[in-house]
Amino acid sequence: MIMQEFRISRSSAGWLASITPLTIAAMSLPVAIIGTRYSTKKMFAVGACLQAGGILTLFANNYIFLLFTRVCFAVGTAIIVPASVAIAAQWFTSHRLPLINSIIMVSINLGSAVAFIATVPIATAFSWKAPLIIYGAIALTFAITWIILGRDRKEALSKTETTKAPVYDERQELTLKQILTNKTTILLTLAMMGASTLGNSVSSWLPSYYHEVFKMPLEKASSILVVITVGGTLACIAGGILATRLRRHKPLLIASGIFMGITALTSILFNNLAVIYVGVALYGIFANLASPSMLTIPMELPNISIRSGAIMISIMIVGGNIGNFTGPLIVGFLTDITGSYLPGFIVSAVFSLIILAAGLLLNETKLKT
Repeated sequence: MIMQEFRISRSSAGWLASITPLTIAAMSLPVAIIGTRYSTKKMFAVGACLQAGGILTLFANNYIFLLFTRVCFAVGTAIIVPASVAIAAQWFTSHRLPLINSIIMVSINLGSAVAFIATVPIATAFSWKAPLIIYGAIALTFAITWIILGRDRKEALSKTETTKAPVYDERQELTLKQILTNKTTILLTLAMMGASTLGNSVSSWLPSYYHEVFKMPLEKASSILVVITVGGTLACIAGGILATRLRRHKPLLIASGIFMGITALTSILFNNLAVIYVGVALYGIFANLASPSMLTIPMELPNISIRSGAIMISIMIVGGNIGNFTGPLIVGFLTDITGSYLPGFIVSAVFSLIILAAGLLLNETKLKT
């Protein structure tokens, strides 16, 4: 619908999808560094308002302006993710953080699922602008709600002495060089890149693969991706609970690293609907099982402040979005060369083994009660 509106080619239209991960990758670290000068409440508010950029679609009379609204959303996302984890770390002990981070991940998956179901009917009933404007309005509503009701830990503690919250403020602020060269930063960033490379390869090309190779109707092929969302949502909850009860993160990373690629390839190699659904569901589970732990680990490192942990997460987001950008390109490029989707999917699956390496090489952090 957008292509028809602005009379653009498919390659030009592709920027509507690719500009978001590119912007997040480019802006995550700079906005995190800027954020160290301001409270997490203020940064979260700015990010939430920017995420409402879709509401500006109302005024989009050319394609460049539409891309600008996506850039606003992407910058807001780059701010929101580390800020939300930092806020959770202010209010909850590390023993509870995996569960809190799992709730954050579940909300992302549920929001994606709702948008996946609602976007086409809304666009068909009204116009292609309607979903973007509605989602932007919802984001703006919650941004205003946060501005009114959101609280910094220090702000809340100044009003009551009975509030119990973990004390992280005494931890050391690291320099950017120290964070970039930290072993945990490097391993988690590579793990995020590996997971995202496979993840976006699957979400971008799996429906086309089923349609072209298995002769599956395109609508049915696309609907299978919902199974990944359902499995991922359940896995986020389970991952948070398991990390809290086991008080360990490494086993979850190791399990994800072993089975993420295997389950993805299972759903690709066998032209059997039952096997496909089982493979896709298991892929959704193992692709998300370690997500709460990966967001929690930077906040548990000894002698590292919340702000330093937030910068570490921002660097991880850079790695993840590099994977988001390159994964589909790898599959498309190798498919054009070989005439088969399999080499690209296999290469992407190999990238997911980085999670296994990270799980084996990371030092286990200790969850505090």
